[in-house]
Amino acid sequence: MRQSHAIYNEEKGILIGSLAAGEDLLLGILKQCEKYNIQAGSFQCMGSLESVHYCMFGKDSNGELTYTSPIKKDKPVELLSGTGFIGVKEDNLPDIHFHGVMIDEHGKIHGGHFLEGGNTVAITIEFSVTVAPKAKAVRELIPGTKFSVFNFYGEEAQ
Repeated sequence: MRQSHAIYNEEKGILIGSLAAGEDLLLGILKQCEKYNIQAGSFQCMGSLESVHYCMFGKDSNGELTYTSPIKKDKPVELLSGTGFIGVKEDNLPDIHFHGVMIDEHGKIHGGHFLEGGNTVAITIEFSVTVAPKAKAVRELIPGTKFSVFNFYGEEAQ
């Protein structure tokens, strides 16, 4: 059975790999980054998914910025493009910020902010991570809001 795998060219700061069927998209990429202690980087990917779990950005009934309720679809889609950042949460656990565009079997395009869990690889996801080896990306709450975003720090934060 095919396994998820990646190789890291430390000199060039590039991680390239593939996720196998059944792996979770976001957790699988994070797992490959953890193997090489990658705490900051950007990534891109493409492939196929059996199911997706995402939300979209918008406003609530009071006009406040928010995300929609999670959207779960248990139908196959082709992930046309996925992009995002790798970092850590404030408790130093690995974190990922992922946005993707997908097309379903009827040719309808969907996209949004993907959520951890529920994004199951159908055949493969191929990805590359451009690593920032002397940086750390930390997801932190923006004061006065309900949004957490990545802030980027140099070596002194290590």
